[in-house]
Amino acid sequence: MKYHYALSSVLVGASVVLIQSQVVRALSTQEVEQVGKQITVQIVDSKNNSNAGSGVIIKRAGNTYTVITAYHVVQSKTNLQVILPDKQSYSINSNNIKQLPKLDLATVEFSSNNTYKTAKIGNSDQTTASTTIYITGFPARTAVITNPEYFFNKGQVSAVSTKGSEQRDGYNIIYSGIQTVQGMSGGAVLNEQGELVGIHGRVDEQKISDKNQGKIITGLGTTIYSALRLMPALGDDLGVRPPEVVAAKTNADDLFFKGYGKYLDQDYKGAIADYTEAIRLNPKYTDAYNNRGLARDNLGDKQGAINDYSFAIKIDANYFLAYYNRGYARYDLGDNQGAISDYTQATKINPDYADAFYNRGIAREQLKDKQGAIADYTQAIKIDPNYASAYYNRGLIRSDLKDNQAAISDYTQTIKINPDHANAYIARGLVRSDLEDKQGAISDYNQAIKIKPNDPLAYNNRGLIYYDLGDEQGAIANYDQAIKLDPKFALAYYNRGIARVALKDNQGAISDYTQSIKLDPNYGNAYINRGLVRNVLGDNQGAISDYTQAIKINPNDALAYYNRGLVRTDLKDNQGAIADYTQTIKIDPNYTDAYINRGLIRSELGDKQGAISDYSQAIKIKPNDALAYYNRGIVRAELGDKQGAITDYNFALKINPNDSDAYYNRGRTKYLSGDKTGAISDLQKAAELYKQQNRTVAYQQALELIVKYQQK
Repeated sequence: MKYHYALSSVLVGASVVLIQSQVVRALSTQEVEQVGKQITVQIVDSKNNSNAGSGVIIKRAGNTYTVITAYHVVQSKTNLQVILPDKQSYSINSNNIKQLPKLDLATVEFSSNNTYKTAKIGNSDQTTASTTIYITGFPARTAVITNPEYFFNKGQVSAVSTKGSEQRDGYNIIYSGIQTVQGMSGGAVLNEQGELVGIHGRVDEQKISDKNQGKIITGLGTTIYSALRLMPALGDDLGVRPPEVVAAKTNADDLFFKGYGKYLDQDYKGAIADYTEAIRLNPKYTDAYNNRGLARDNLGDKQGAINDYSFAIKIDANYFLAYYNRGYARYDLGDNQGAISDYTQATKINPDYADAFYNRGIAREQLKDKQGAIADYTQAIKIDPNYASAYYNRGLIRSDLKDNQAAISDYTQTIKINPDHANAYIARGLVRSDLEDKQGAISDYNQAIKIKPNDPLAYNNRGLIYYDLGDEQGAIANYDQAIKLDPKFALAYYNRGIARVALKDNQGAISDYTQSIKLDPNYGNAYINRGLVRNVLGDNQGAISDYTQAIKINPNDALAYYNRGLVRTDLKDNQGAIADYTQTIKIDPNYTDAYINRGLIRSELGDKQGAISDYSQAIKIKPNDALAYYNRGIVRAELGDKQGAITDYNFALKINPNDSDAYYNRGRTKYLSGDKTGAISDLQKAAELYKQQNRTVAYQQALELIVKYQQK
């Protein structure tokens, strides 16, 4: 989940402007977009086009053009080219790269005989909080963006600092609610007249918490007047003289900037104090309320945060960031419906707000609205095709819905956007394993381990594949590594226990299941598996104790009741076994083995009709269950229903033609029905199968019965 940092809406201290006041006409958004398209250039590394930034043409002298950009874009000073709006590219002379002192700004030059438009310089001192601005630039080349095109977006200034309250690298203008992407650093910040009032520096991302990928995303730039005041010292002159900075009384914007800086330094209490003072100076400072809410949220004061967001909304009902952030706080408090309501309002105000759709998807997921969540992630992707997390989350839901191919497609796209997304490899590996593509799964886990060598989950999952492929030792080696990386990884102990059982290391398995239980006392399956091993080792009471604990943890665990019933059967606790099988059936009415086992005990206790009823129910659930037919046939024979018994044996043999016992018992029943020839034929077939199965005693019994029937 993402958090966005919204920013101020208060006027900066007055400045004296040397440009004559005049009435200017605001251009339409489309007109400003065209202006930006004519003056914005792309700056790339000719050896690696994925290393890219943007710039703005600000001057022409003869055939030499000057471009202003962010210094970090051209800091390498090697292999740089500028790509113009007409797609022509020119080399940048590295010797003419000039950094403006203490600012993330630089000028570069290129030569061309072509005519290109230069930016008109605007009065950035008049660019104050709430001013409408536009950001231009070119995204960097990525796996998804293979042919970067001009990018243009509209938003508002949050705050502009006065002298002395700038952020690192000299950034002194903050804006929020504007989507910018990698590669746009150095692009233009334009006012409503299409004039250049600033240079976009970077997007500042601050992680809020590990929960749902929360982030504050803030746009930072430098006003053009800040640049112009320093350019003469570098020998550059654009013919525009900004006024000297006049010392002004500390205002709300200054306090806002200080609060923002303290927030970035994780001094949340200090940030709250500055935002509170900014609000005192400007009671309608929506961004200060919003950001104070964020600081309170980081201190765990969720309700205080919600109150601040609500104040901001009360002041400005169209303040979508406050709705978004309030939704995040409500989600954190478990109020998913409230969160969805806020995210929905944010998307109504700003339909292109991908993060609001993404977060609403997470909240819907919590409410089991999987299709609604998929729809939200899909919309987020539609708005931002590079939204790796949206692809990943959509893949998780599709995996859960067993839409495996679609899930693989989403994970693959996640990896395409972010090749270092280890969790996407792990998730794709799980799906490939389910589809029996074991080698593909191993390949994914190998890549995840390569990216994150200390990720115990990747080793654990790779161990599962080795186990499925019959390599128990390889599986154990992977579980060992997972446990080494995370000694409290209960699942790895559990899985290693399973592998040890396969290798007949029952004591080792018990040790692993015990450790798993120690780490997670509510691990029901670990109790069940330990119970199985104890039963194998003859510790029936220990097994019953484990199954009973599993039932205590989960009273609806049918397998725990069933297994306890098996042990009670072995201990001749027939009534206790019947009670367990009955409870198993109550929890899972389609548990055929429970019906069969209950039928066996009922038959043994003389309840032949009850036994027939259980076997019949098992057959109804599973018409191809040979054992159910066979057992019912035995009971029918005992009740004298010879034809019914023969019919059941016929069904059993049709399902399993190698059922030697069915041939043997059908032969006996046929003999009692007067079919001596059929009886001997069945017994001969039974004897043949017993011999193949190395069942010597049964083989001798069949031969003796054949001789006996032949002599009569």
